[in-house]
Amino acid sequence: MDFTKKSCPVCTKRFTDGDDIVVCPKCGAPYHRECYETKGACIFSDLHKKGEAWHDENEEPDIESAEEADDNSIVCRRCGHKNSKDSIVCERCGDFLTDSYNSPFDDEETDEDDPLRMASPVFRTKKYHIDDIRDFAVGIKRDEDFEGVTGEELMTYVGSNELYYGPIFSSIKKRNISRYNFSTFLFQGVWYFYRKQYLMGIIISLLTVLPMAAQYVCYRFFHTNELWSEAQNSVAAGGYAYYGDYIDWIWTNCDMLHRILMLLPMVLAFIAFVVTVILAFRANRDYYKRAIKKIKTIKKKNNGKDEKEILEIIKTKGGINQGLSMMFLACELIVTVAFMFMG
Repeated sequence: MDFTKKSCPVCTKRFTDGDDIVVCPKCGAPYHRECYETKGACIFSDLHKKGEAWHDENEEPDIESAEEADDNSIVCRRCGHKNSKDSIVCERCGDFLTDSYNSPFDDEETDEDDPLRMASPVFRTKKYHIDDIRDFAVGIKRDEDFEGVTGEELMTYVGSNELYYGPIFSSIKKRNISRYNFSTFLFQGVWYFYRKQYLMGIIISLLTVLPMAAQYVCYRFFHTNELWSEAQNSVAAGGYAYYGDYIDWIWTNCDMLHRILMLLPMVLAFIAFVVTVILAFRANRDYYKRAIKKIKTIKKKNNGKDEKEILEIIKTKGGINQGLSMMFLACELIVTVAFMFMG
């Protein structure tokens, strides 16, 4: 942008091509960097409150005729400068080129000392607000209603991985369609601990460990060494590679009690697998319902508190428990390895 026809509002000196210039991200007022650092902030706070753009009253206008504008340009109503068709603010004076534009930064405090904001055309034009970008990316609006819970409260409870759960929760609300949760399928109880669903995590983990425990107990305390040795030798000698062949041998060579005991671990393992698959289909939907229920309970118990305090409580109660989930994963691995060696 050309500032050579403008004056610094602090020292009132005309800008030159070699000047080090910074621009206020709220009103567009340019300063010599030294002048701006002396003041410590933009001096046009009244313009910030009104959402208006700064312009130099002493600037010598070089008005271009509006009739000269074509389909690919927009003429500024304030200074007459002809801008490209896609411009939002005037390249010369910084004024907005349309009356219908409402800045999302109105009444929003901006860190005017942030060099990234000062240099960024996104914040210079005030075209985007970080919350609007977040809502678009997550797929949930902050004030959107989810069975009596706002989108902001729901995502505050989620805490982590909003980009995954936001679109899923929106889909559940609008189309009653969820998504398969591969984390639940792969990590079973660990995922529930990670998402602070401790009771469910314990139940699923016990169901996962149960087949290994049943195999160890049956082989150690109910099968005779001779029977177990004969089963291993016969299966190995026959080259059995499939469960069906193994079951045929058991059914032919064992009595009913030993049939049940030798097949029990496989049956339990199959049941655990089926339950895990089903839970992975339901995990996101159940987490959505749990989040809404928990948030409603928190809001009911803290009815007299303001919104910020309630959001802080929701954030504490929700979110993730990474430490405990990692400890539980380590315990599962230790138990699994222990049963393998004991078996």
